[in-house]
Order: sequence, then structure tokens, then C-alpha cells
Amino acid sequence: PNQPMPLTIKLLFYGVLPIAVPIIVSYKMLTDKSYRLTTTTLFSLVNDATKKSCAEEWYFQDVGLLQKLWSQASAAAYIQKSADNNTPLLEYQVREGYCGSATQRCILKSLGYPSNSIPDQKGGESKPELWCEHVKQIAKESSHLDDNEGTQIETTIVRGSDVTYDEFLSKLRQGLDNPNCRICCNYLRSALTGFELTGLWKFHPLFFVVKLYGGHFSPILGMVEQDVEEEKDNPFIAIFDTNHKYNGTYFVPCRRLYEAVSSIDVGSKKSRAIILVEKKSA
Repeated sequence: PNQPMPLTIKLLFYGVLPIAVPIIVSYKMLTDKSYRLTTTTLFSLVNDATKKSCAEEWYFQDVGLLQKLWSQASAAAYIQKSADNNTPLLEYQVREGYCGSATQRCILKSLGYPSNSIPDQKGGESKPELWCEHVKQIAKESSHLDDNEGTQIETTIVRGSDVTYDEFLSKLRQGLDNPNCRICCNYLRSALTGFELTGLWKFHPLFFVVKLYGGHFSPILGMVEQDVEEEKDNPFIAIFDTNHKYNGTYFVPCRRLYEAVSSIDVGSKKSRAIILVEKKSA
């Protein structure tokens, strides 16, 4: 279940940040050419996604595609229940900003690590390197339990800007075909769904900042090939969104996901990434 936002966070989000962030962004736009170019590129990407949102396409949560997905081994690995407490392996983030931690829990549970040996969700998993460091540490601390003794987790970061589209697709296929591997996706979701101009949220001063700069973590469950000959190299990728507002699993064309993963994180000045998480014998 979602946890209520603490009062201090509410004050920060609704009081301090709406005043401070626009000032900081405006200053950066005026004084930092690289920041300005990156922001312009991100705005163009998200604006284009608003005009053609994946969430409004037939494939987004198509029943036929979902049926094909759940018959795949890569997705089936997530639909069992945790052996130690009979809870689902997939879980939503309990609070905004906990997507990285929720993704770690989903992936590690699906690899056989006991749910009760994995820390509760928390914030702070904002960068691929930090995410990898933490997921390996969690697995190490859990490896003495049950059948995981003598195992370890290895991670491979694949940044969108470091590979061609064909290489990106190849890495996805490689990870999904390996029964001991799971894939974490760090992406700009608004590059897939656009600005989503609904509700009162669109009037919040932070709205455009979050949509342009706010990355997200979720596990990739599988891949369904397109039937159209011209799209054979653009399969649908299934993502379990850790934000419950998106109703679980949805599909996006691989080329669109590549764009979302190739988007630049203005904090690190690096692109986002997929992370291959493989369980191996120590």
C-alpha cells in the first residue's frame, strides 16, 4: 500500500521547491549553454511524445500481447509468489521516489532471494551506478539464506548513448533469453507518455521540471515481436511500471524505449540506462 507523504516532505514539495526550483532552472538556462541545449532536447522529446503517447496506442496494455508475454519464461519468473511469505514478486513503489528500491526488490525476489531478507523500500536509488552497488550489497547480505549460499549478483550498465539501437536491442534479447538474468530499466517515462496534461498537477510549478528531468526505474519483463514485416526490428518491450498509476505492465516499441533510455540525466550529464542483473555462482 502507498505510504502517506511525511509532513516535512509535503512542506518541501509544496512550499520550498515551487519557489526555489524555477529560480534555479531559469538561472541555469541563462548561464549554462550545455544545460540549455539538454533541456531543449528533452522538451522536444517529451513534446513529441505528448502528440503521440504510447499510453494512447492500441498496444499499450493489449490483452493479446499480455497473453503472449505471460507465456514467456522471462515474465513467468515474476508471477510466482515469494516462498518465504507467499507475497507477489512484483510490487509497486510505496512512495514517490522509491521506484529504484521497488525495482531492486522485484528483481531480487524473482531471482530467488527471500523477501524477508531484502530491505524495505527507500529513496535514494537515483543513479544506475548507485543502484548497482546497492543491489549487489543486498544480494551479498542475503546469500547465506535458503538456496542462495555461494551465489552473487553481477550487473552490467548499458547506457543508451553508448550503444547503437541494434546493440541496445541485442542486449535486451541477451538478458531476456538468460534465465538467470533480469533487466532493470532507468528511463525518462515522459518520453513515452508525454506531458500527460491532466488534473491539477499540471498547474504545479514543478510539473515541467519533473516531466523533463525526472527519471524512473522499473523492471523489464519481456519482449513480444511485432507481426508487421516492417517492424521486425522494433518489438514491443514489456515494462512493469512500479508506479501504480500506470496499472502495472504495459508495452512500448523498442525504438521508443531506446529514445527514453538515451535521454540525458541533467544531474549526471550522462544518458539513462538498462542494467542487466545476473545471478551467478560465487
